[in-house]
Amino acid sequence: MEIWVDGSGVLLRGQIARIAVVYADGRYLVDEVGDRTNNQAEYLALIKALKSEQALGAVIHTDSQLLVGHLTKNWKVNEPKLKELWKEASDLLQKTGAKLDWIPREKNRAGKLLEA
Repeated sequence: MEIWVDGSGVLLRGQIARIAVVYADGRYLVDEVGDRTNNQAEYLALIKALKSEQALGAVIHTDSQLLVGHLTKNWKVNEPKLKELWKEASDLLQKTGAKLDWIPREKNRAGKLLEA
């Protein structure tokens, strides 16, 4: 199974962060996640995907270099708000056997939903 994830954080007061998850079979979800930074929203999209039954052995595509760096390249997580999210995502990746794959923004199906 292939899954695409993306998150869009709050840039201005009054905005609401959103996440999107797209599954290879055509199903998708877009959800609001409140007052979150872009990086928090990216993590929340990944965690949402990893909690689905489709995550077992899946390849999860993201355009977030930060997610890929933190979770596959041992980049240090400096931001306190991201440490708990990193731990949950890391544990879920291990539990599901899913693999994280960086893709360019224009190839991220989930990102297209957040642009609308």
